[in-house]
Amino acid sequence: MGESLSPVEVAHEAHRHQKHTNAHGQPKGHWRIVQIAEAVLLAAVTVMAAWSGFAAAAYGTESRVAFADASTADTDADAKAIESNEVQNFDESAFFAWLQAKSLGDPAAMSFAEQRFQPGLEIAFRAWLAANPDTNLEAPATPFDMAEYAKPLLEESNTLKIKAEVSHLEGVELGILSDQYVRLTVLLAGVLFLVGIGSTFTMVPLRYGLIGLGIVLLIFATVYLVNLPQPDFNLGVPTELASEYFPSTLV
Repeated sequence: MGESLSPVEVAHEAHRHQKHTNAHGQPKGHWRIVQIAEAVLLAAVTVMAAWSGFAAAAYGTESRVAFADASTADTDADAKAIESNEVQNFDESAFFAWLQAKSLGDPAAMSFAEQRFQPGLEIAFRAWLAANPDTNLEAPATPFDMAEYAKPLLEESNTLKIKAEVSHLEGVELGILSDQYVRLTVLLAGVLFLVGIGSTFTMVPLRYGLIGLGIVLLIFATVYLVNLPQPDFNLGVPTELASEYFPSTLV
């Protein structure tokens, strides 16, 4: 069994290895520069990757919220449209009951039908009667063709449809921003790969080359980042959520 090396022999062997390394063109000063450059590069990439990941998550969340708002507005719009149709159907049944009573010459039935008129139909009906539909051929056939016959529920439905479309487009745009930040993160991962693989080589020129390539990618990523919209770094709870879930925090 071989004897272990004494401390003096270990020191002698390390000194001999250092002389051998220097003899093969591995200057100590260059190694120090390489290590510092790699450390600075890693620090810059780490900060940028953290911000890029935060931005991608933030815009992704905002995109999902926008899509949820669009879905809610679209559902409410459909509900308003259905309600508007129900109201108009009721108005039409009341008016045609009045029209039938008039054709039968029954004033009591006509009065009863008029009592069933809702405010919107009542206004349009009075304007329609003022147009003398019995003698005026240019008068609309029914009160529902009058400008006075308002459909507020249908107007609300149309407004909600527009809101849903706007929220949907906003969700698409925010989703695209999130994807762009994800691509930026992938680009920064390439810089980390270059620095990581460079640490496995002992050739200083090769490591300089990998560091240079990493710096080029980092500059490209920085320009890409600067030209992207930046998210709000707000750690507070939105007011609408705070009022719903944390009412005690609002004074």
